[in-house]
Amino acid sequence: MKLRIRNNQMEEVEGLYNEYPYVFHHVDLSKTAIPWHWHEALEFCYIQEGSVKVATAGQSQVFSKDEGFFINSNVLTAMTDGADCVIDSHLFHPVFLGGHFKSVFETKYLDPVIQNRKLDLLPVRGETDTQRQLLQKLRQLSRLQSKSDVEFQTRNLLSEIWLLLLEQLQQTELKASPLKNQDRILTMLSFIQENYEKKLTLQQIADVSAISTRECLRCFQASIRQSPMEYLMEYRLQAAAKLLETTDLPVTEIAMRTGWGSSSYFTKMFHASRSKTPNAHRKEYRALQKKALEE
Repeated sequence: MKLRIRNNQMEEVEGLYNEYPYVFHHVDLSKTAIPWHWHEALEFCYIQEGSVKVATAGQSQVFSKDEGFFINSNVLTAMTDGADCVIDSHLFHPVFLGGHFKSVFETKYLDPVIQNRKLDLLPVRGETDTQRQLLQKLRQLSRLQSKSDVEFQTRNLLSEIWLLLLEQLQQTELKASPLKNQDRILTMLSFIQENYEKKLTLQQIADVSAISTRECLRCFQASIRQSPMEYLMEYRLQAAAKLLETTDLPVTEIAMRTGWGSSSYFTKMFHASRSKTPNAHRKEYRALQKKALEE
């Protein structure tokens, strides 16, 4: 699975279509990076192997084998430290359970969750009977996806899971709203993505959200635990890695296209981040691609 992130950080969820707005992804996080992103889809995840740190604009938690979590709609999220982690991800548009606009399913059962500004990430660790039932049904839902013609069964099982989520929420005291910085962050991240190849200043980034540079720094640190410039550098590295993998452009040109100014500085920063040179990354990636095609 590969993430497709639009310029406003919104993920285009692979495999999610209007005619069947549910998709199952079995993801090896050693092969798939999950950078900061958001999507309209609701998401349940189950940890099959290893552990992973899941961060939102309001909190950060580590999940291990046989645990799970729920991510609400339109929540800025990233996953890190998951080199040994394999997860099952169930993503679905609210209409999958809600049906037509303003149905009783939407207004009575879905909207109280989706519109809850205190709810971004909900852990499901098996600590209560409700959580254990929910995890068992997530495992069942994953197994179901190996069969054909299971659209109705999938929707029915997700409905049961949703009712268990509502039951769990009744037992959970949510903290103060963690999402107050998200709109600002999305605006500033979008600006960085659209202009990363240029020379950007902290003042320019702050200006797009009409805040001071001090508030910009505070907002980034509180939300994504990085400074604006750290995020800019990492995004440039991601953009450069993608060009190394998908084009034959010389390293010097890739450095210019992704805002590094010089190939020597780019190579130094790429090696510091990835523990390999840009050319070595390209060679390793293509060897893996060739091997995958031969298998």
